[in-house]
Amino acid sequence: MSRHTLLGSAALILASGPAMASAQMAVHAVTGPVKAVTPHNLSVAVDSDSTSKFKIAPSAKMPEEFSRDLRASCTSPESFQKVGDFALVYYTGYGDDQTVVAVKDLGAGPFLKVKGTVVDFDKHSRTVTVKDDTGKQLSMLLNDEMVVDTDRGVDTGRKFAPHKGDQIRATYSAGTPATVAFLGEFK
Repeated sequence: MSRHTLLGSAALILASGPAMASAQMAVHAVTGPVKAVTPHNLSVAVDSDSTSKFKIAPSAKMPEEFSRDLRASCTSPESFQKVGDFALVYYTGYGDDQTVVAVKDLGAGPFLKVKGTVVDFDKHSRTVTVKDDTGKQLSMLLNDEMVVDTDRGVDTGRKFAPHKGDQIRATYSAGTPATVAFLGEFK
């Protein structure tokens, strides 16, 4: 292997190192009723047919990318004990290696979920209309307390503006108007 190839490879590894570490530290979120909490794990029913298990690591460092606004309304994972409540679980990692960094208790609910396509967004009233796979349309209010999860991580919903055709999943209150607590984009 030539010296130039070796130096080029080393430069590529060094250049991608921080970006890879940053991508791995992105905080994402799921929401659902908490099924179980142990000293080392928290289990959440993400969908009606699936439960996600997250590691609790009391000494885990809070990622810098995690918004201070979102942190302010959270509980540390090791102190959260409300089995049965709906919770917003913030985590890092992928697959079977996901670690909780914070939990926001949403209360007992009721909360509903929808997965569908954005058909309209009124930026003045902050209302989004979604059509699910059965063709049913639902209008929901996007308030400032809403949490949004994208491929880049989580943030507050203050500046979020979905576009017609976007694929989203939302957890929302059963009240009128339906108010979104959590919104995630998917492709």
